[in-house]
Amino acid sequence: MALNKNTLKQNLIDNFTNVRDNVKSQKDSAKGFATAIVDYAKEAEVIVTTPPFTPATTPYPASHVIGKKVKVSGATLSPGKAAMESQIMASFKLMDPTMNLISLSIVTFAALMLNFRTGSINAVGTTVMAAPPIFVPSTKAGMDGKLISDVCDEMAKAIHTSFKASIFTGTGTNVLPSVGPVVGPLI
Repeated sequence: MALNKNTLKQNLIDNFTNVRDNVKSQKDSAKGFATAIVDYAKEAEVIVTTPPFTPATTPYPASHVIGKKVKVSGATLSPGKAAMESQIMASFKLMDPTMNLISLSIVTFAALMLNFRTGSINAVGTTVMAAPPIFVPSTKAGMDGKLISDVCDEMAKAIHTSFKASIFTGTGTNVLPSVGPVVGPLI
């Protein structure tokens, strides 16, 4: 699979509806918000576009891996989730109308997406979010009394746009053995 804005939107709707209907705490809301983003981001993939080289007297490209998708490793998402939860909670406590702390927490979370893997292909590096999410439209929708679904649609658009503008840069390895660069946008 790949990043799916509709999955993110539905997870956000479920979180905020649950918080409203079941009188949950800010902490529960922050945890649910972070979980919605993690559940969305765990589907991120990068396509291997450059062949790694197999070491030999005359190195040759391992072209069979070109076009293969490597998926983010779930183990790399846990540390980022904890950091994101605490920053979301701080934003709630400060009543930050721009949600800048939440935006920064998502950028930090993306940067911690360090390992992508599929089968015998492993890529280690970092993910750079070129454009942080801008939550002004979702804040405005909330202040204008729009439905939770409308607010979450705006949030999902901002978050999805930022993840799609993210680039993973790292080194890929294969069991042959071979090694080479892996650079590409998240899909």
